Amino acid sequence: MQRELRLPPLVERIYSNVTCFTVKCLHFPHLSPHYSQLVRTSLRPNYPVPPILPAGRTLIRSVSSVLRGLNIDIMVADVPPGPPPWMLPTPDVSFTPTSKSELPSLQQQLALEHIETVTSSITDPYCLYTDGSLQVDGAAGCAVFSPDLESPPGGWVGRRLCNHSSSTLCELYAILDAVSVVCQRGVNAAIFCDSKPALHSLSSVQPTHSTVIQQILSFLALLRHRNLTVKFLWVPSHVGLRHNGTVDRLAKEACHLPPRGTGRPLSLTCYLSKVRSAALLPVRRRRDAERPFSISITHYESVCHHKYSYRRRGLMVRRHNVVSARLRLGYRPPWQVAGMQGEPPFTECRLCRAPRANTIEHYCLACPTVRHLLPQGLPLDVVCRHLLNHQVLEELLVRHPRFGGFK
Repeated sequence: MQRELRLPPLVERIYSNVTCFTVKCLHFPHLSPHYSQLVRTSLRPNYPVPPILPAGRTLIRSVSSVLRGLNIDIMVADVPPGPPPWMLPTPDVSFTPTSKSELPSLQQQLALEHIETVTSSITDPYCLYTDGSLQVDGAAGCAVFSPDLESPPGGWVGRRLCNHSSSTLCELYAILDAVSVVCQRGVNAAIFCDSKPALHSLSSVQPTHSTVIQQILSFLALLRHRNLTVKFLWVPSHVGLRHNGTVDRLAKEACHLPPRGTGRPLSLTCYLSKVRSAALLPVRRRRDAERPFSISITHYESVCHHKYSYRRRGLMVRRHNVVSARLRLGYRPPWQVAGMQGEPPFTECRLCRAPRANTIEHYCLACPTVRHLLPQGLPLDVVCRHLLNHQVLEELLVRHPRFGGFK
């Protein structure tokens, strides 16, 4: 079946893998700065390939041709991938010892005391307040505000997020913007947030919004590498904290800002999916052309569309499952797939000893030992479906344990 399907040869698979690696390098240039720069230079129209070895020029031309044919513009990632999971830092998160059931004045007093305690443990701390907002009409936004840091050009303005984003995602984007500002300024900071779910998700084993959290942890790893301290504090909302009210207003105003850019850029997964689809396109076209004349392709696709659950109890479970899998996959022995010359001595049928007959096609259509147990005059895929649907395979294996090629 593999020969009939004509799987891509080794050269095509190598070019496909190299193109996928090139996409990763273009998306994350730090993986291979020189190679990514060469490819980006070659993607420019009417630009000659730099003077490198002939094999390298051929590779660059081939990869650039594939990328130009796909008509995709691979953007550089905003945040490079961080260190491996075992090197990611654990965020320093603390919560104000209060609850919403207490009086607002008491919550405010406890919050101020907690802020004083935490900031006094940081050398020259800068305070940043974050907040996210989700409106009734689905508009979403987030904002960051700092009374200590110099405001960016244009002032402290939030950013618009995708409509109908969850409130936790809005808060996480605000935290991401805050750690990004801290990383750019290179200062120690205390980041205040009024969302407990967002702060809990920073240290969750299986967070809901893993992409944003991964970017936050990558920034924290970079800050730790620079010997900078960042601590997160939960403070109650709407209890009279001045700067917390300011960032809340900025987040609500950000919900009415125009969206940034013309649309969300494609992710790395989308880029790689396009490359793999283009690499397998010739194979799919050949398969479509051969489908009407290929027994293996028709059998493989028809059986794959039928969902069958293997037995999990009984004495015949292993034999039953293996033969079922062979029926579903159109099993052929390895020497037939590899195209070996000659016939191994064990290719005879296990039931009738017919030479060169140790195949599913022979067992289902031509073997005289089990012919009376199987429907006659039907194609191979129909017989296979009959065995899988009507549970006659178990009875057949009890009578003839060597059915399907077992020794």
